[in-house]
Amino acid sequence: MSIGTFEPFWIGEGSRSLYAALHMPDTRPFGATGVLCVPPLLHEQPRSRRFITETASAFAALGLPCLRFDFRGTGDSFGRGDDVDFAAMHADLTRAVAALKSRAAVERVALMAWRGAALPALTWLQGAAHVDRLVLWEPITDGMGWLSELERQDAGERAARPRPRPGVPRTADADDGQLMGFAASRALRRELSATSLQGPVPHGIEAWAVTREATTLPIEVARNWALPAGAPTFAGGASMEAALFLSPTLEGVVNEIGHALRDSERVAA
Repeated sequence: MSIGTFEPFWIGEGSRSLYAALHMPDTRPFGATGVLCVPPLLHEQPRSRRFITETASAFAALGLPCLRFDFRGTGDSFGRGDDVDFAAMHADLTRAVAALKSRAAVERVALMAWRGAALPALTWLQGAAHVDRLVLWEPITDGMGWLSELERQDAGERAARPRPRPGVPRTADADDGQLMGFAASRALRRELSATSLQGPVPHGIEAWAVTREATTLPIEVARNWALPAGAPTFAGGASMEAALFLSPTLEGVVNEIGHALRDSERVAA
């Protein structure tokens, strides 16, 4: 899958601006549904940038407008990484949904969240926000367990680094506010530790999921796609060389989801 055309723009102005990119179909959109891509957190976000961009292009090729964005303080958005917490991400989700509806002229939104983004996405929806469908790609189900795993990986990455040289601002101090090479505030760590993928999906929102085989989710999903054997994994340490791409097998999964969204559009009509 190649990257199609897209329109980059800013959501908002000044220091709270969010980087966003809108992938529009070449012809008139298929229906009234658009897709909002919600990127994973911390080191998994830059590693999956190409993957999510190609996914957005694939949806647009199927006639579904698709918007991707960076949370404030991450990627190309304004702000500091240590300002990222659930409240900030909730506000960004609200702004991104509004931008998709306004720019793509869609009435319904399918929210597609990757990995750790499932946790703030679900808590945002449980707080009275609304979309029409929630699609979770390999969601993190236990925030505390995931945070502990990342802290163990982080300690291993730090131990493997060469000793700091004079004049090189690098530290092995785990209290430097960094996690896997990215800022992780105390508030974000506390919220991840206190959050799991549980509780009801708000009424009127149908949940779908993409998981690895033998994965059981603690929330009810109406549809579930199993990733093919050998599908690339997000668990690759802090190495940026382990970037993810939309391989032919993953493209098949994305296209199936896109067709399912189109089918649900027919039902809604």
